[in-house]
Amino acid sequence: MQVIFVGEDAVDAGGVRKEFFLLIMRELLDPKYGMFQYYEDSRLIWFSDKTFEDSDLFHLIGVICGLAIYNFTIVDLHFPLALYKKLLKRKPSLDDLKELMPEVGRSMQQLLDYPEDDIEETFCLNFTITVENFGATEVKELVPNGADTAVNKQNRQEFVDAYVDYIFNKSVASLFDAFHAGFHKVCGGKVLLLFQPNELQAMVIGNTNYDWKELEKNTEYKGEYWAEHPTIKMFWEVFHELPLEKKKQFLLFLTGSDRIPILGMKSLKLVIQSTGGGESYLPVSHTCFNLLDLPKYTEKETLRCKLIQAIDHNEGFSLI
Repeated sequence: MQVIFVGEDAVDAGGVRKEFFLLIMRELLDPKYGMFQYYEDSRLIWFSDKTFEDSDLFHLIGVICGLAIYNFTIVDLHFPLALYKKLLKRKPSLDDLKELMPEVGRSMQQLLDYPEDDIEETFCLNFTITVENFGATEVKELVPNGADTAVNKQNRQEFVDAYVDYIFNKSVASLFDAFHAGFHKVCGGKVLLLFQPNELQAMVIGNTNYDWKELEKNTEYKGEYWAEHPTIKMFWEVFHELPLEKKKQFLLFLTGSDRIPILGMKSLKLVIQSTGGGESYLPVSHTCFNLLDLPKYTEKETLRCKLIQAIDHNEGFSLI
């Protein structure tokens, strides 16, 4: 797939495509649409059963995720592992609830681990779940006659299973079905079932096993630069001093994604080349080729300022 942005001159050798997926997913996942619920504790999202958006939009997001995999492009998608389990026809478990909703997950584990027989008196639970619906509190039954079924020592595992099933399946069934259909429209087939859920997740979103020394070790140099060139040594000094968020911004600036491929840093090869511009020029990225044009700065502080200025303005492509 090749992408052209109206009004920009870049030739898509991969980088423009990366930015296309980045921008479209950012827009579709924007909270203003109410399609997904954001969980503050885990910083993850899940389908919102309160959305007014049509299921076609969920189908579209599924298609885009499938296209990203098909085009070997990492996308920024903050879903829990449960999503990839469901795509592979695996059942979400209590561990998935702990990942998405840590506090609720811990409470469920405490219920299962409670050693005494007085569960009804201590926990005062029945087979219902209380949800907020536009400011109003609503009680949903997890099983038929759930409001009249108390949780006790004998049925507590059934209660936890029903709770997990409601969060990940029943409450969002139509929305996930649309997403699933879109995803499998592009990436269906028996080959998909060869993956483990965590492997499929890494295919979609990459991973965050950053090894910045490995990145430096694998970098190639062109033009007047080599590993021991004063500007290059100064560049890596500045880079390693940057906070993690700035390092991730640099990856986004140079490669189109702040995450790394499933095979890790060793599969991410950067190229830095010298340019004829003076020290007043900014570094320029050619995202399609993971290529950085780096002016021959002579002062460390100048290099730091110019690099940060460049990576803080990383959207958009042009031929320079």
